[in-house]
Amino acid sequence: MSTFKRLLPIIILCIFEFIVGVLVLTNGEAFFRVVFIIFGILLFVGGLITLIRSLMEGRKGGTMPMFPMILSLFMIGFGAFFTAASSAVLAVMTAFTLVAGIMMFIDGIFKIIEYFTLRGEGVTGIGLLLFDAIVTLLLGILLAFNPFAATLAEWIIIGVSMIISAVFDVIAMIVLAIKFKNTKVAVVDVKVEKVADGAKETVAAEGKEVQNDAK
Repeated sequence: MSTFKRLLPIIILCIFEFIVGVLVLTNGEAFFRVVFIIFGILLFVGGLITLIRSLMEGRKGGTMPMFPMILSLFMIGFGAFFTAASSAVLAVMTAFTLVAGIMMFIDGIFKIIEYFTLRGEGVTGIGLLLFDAIVTLLLGILLAFNPFAATLAEWIIIGVSMIISAVFDVIAMIVLAIKFKNTKVAVVDVKVEKVADGAKETVAAEGKEVQNDAK
């Protein structure tokens, strides 16, 4: 297998990560609008196919499976929601950020209560739990009290992370290419050595035969 074919998945991944990172940084709202539409259509079509299959099984005289039907209805509903919400993707994602912030805030409070409860029972060595609680609480406050700015910050973080990941993948690809090249050189050297050893053995055997014939 050639080096290019071996590295092709990494090359595709690098291109994908870089393009996504640039699109998110330049126009995050438009990018996530497209993501919402694609995700919504996939959910809607998948749910519709599942629903049709369930109805067909019922028409053939079999028992109509309830779980696939319920799942298909949920998929159709969520698919329609994401497709329709694409026109207001910033508002929807801001709402999601707000909900996430509130949940993190509540989770941080419960973790602090758990920490002091455990301390009251004499449990030690749980400083990490308090640190986790404080970090969770602060993140929850940041997300809940300014979800719009937090959403925009998330887009910037995602874009930068994707570009950095692409750069590291390129470095990894270069390292692997050098490794494959060195491996090929080593294999060629081994083959050359084997051919040379075989030639030496052949010459030695022929020399012995000539000596035996001379005797």
